[in-house]
Amino acid sequence: MTWKLPTVDDTSVWDTWLSAYHMPSLAVADRLGLFEALDAKPATAEELAARMKLPLEPLKALLPMLSALGFLVPRRGRYQPTNAARLYLLHDSPYYWGNAFFVTRDSGFTDRLLEKFAVDTGTEHAPRPAEAWESGQVNDDLALAVARIMHSHSVPAALGIARREEFADVKRLLDVGGGSGCFSIALAQHWPDLNCTIMELPAMCRGALQYVSDGGVSDQVDTVSVDMFRAAWPTGYDAIFMSNIFHDWSPETNAALSASAFKALPSGGRIFLHEMLINDEGSGPLSAAAFSMIMVAGTRGRQYAFAELAGFLESAGFTDARAVDSYGYYSLVSARKP
Repeated sequence: MTWKLPTVDDTSVWDTWLSAYHMPSLAVADRLGLFEALDAKPATAEELAARMKLPLEPLKALLPMLSALGFLVPRRGRYQPTNAARLYLLHDSPYYWGNAFFVTRDSGFTDRLLEKFAVDTGTEHAPRPAEAWESGQVNDDLALAVARIMHSHSVPAALGIARREEFADVKRLLDVGGGSGCFSIALAQHWPDLNCTIMELPAMCRGALQYVSDGGVSDQVDTVSVDMFRAAWPTGYDAIFMSNIFHDWSPETNAALSASAFKALPSGGRIFLHEMLINDEGSGPLSAAAFSMIMVAGTRGRQYAFAELAGFLESAGFTDARAVDSYGYYSLVSARKP
């Protein structure tokens, strides 16, 4: 079946889906005392982490979320509470709202966020998919479940990105961590001279082949079983594509992934990162910031700003990093190997 670009983008669905993570983020900030700390002295994420002895990476996700919700504002790089936060979120305010937050404080998502900030909630959780990918051990049931989720929220974005002229002269593309293969399928359907390889763990490759067959592009799209953390990446491709990969991992891991991509590509080869970007000010936008909170709770990463992604790529040797809006809330970040 050939896919067609939807007549309306899916941002309204994204907004509704991500709204579930707004209140838990506020409840965690209240529990940590962030508003009192920033009211006493505005701070950058780095300064606040050092002062409060909090882990930096989750804080870099939470502060843009609170800003996008309207409770913090960054001024000259330092976050401070807005008037609404001073009225309703400081514990000594006569208008303090926090006593009503116990409902969301008791949610599983709030517990996961608190654990990321080294707050012991006394709750044990089942392993998350990121842990399975990190170990290289993904079974067929988990692979199928993850593929279904990723396919559901990625097909419209895949169709949108497939129409970008950046792919017009790509002949062989390696889709690293390609999941269900929806991006390779959409690209192959739109560019008949393009051949794609989905690089995944074995169980994910088995699941992707059915999606590829259903998409009618088996002659253009294949799979290769490679653990991206432990094995050399295949060569012979003029482009590498990674969608929603960097947001799963820490800055150190993303620098290593960038280096692996650089090594696998020939001179002139390009890398494409497909991500929702946090803005340069670190104040949102709201949906990207909410998505970032999901990443904090369930993975090793968060949503990054363009400058951060460009920094990972440039540290590996890539040049000419740039970003363009692609579809809905997504952006396409690209760079070239000299």
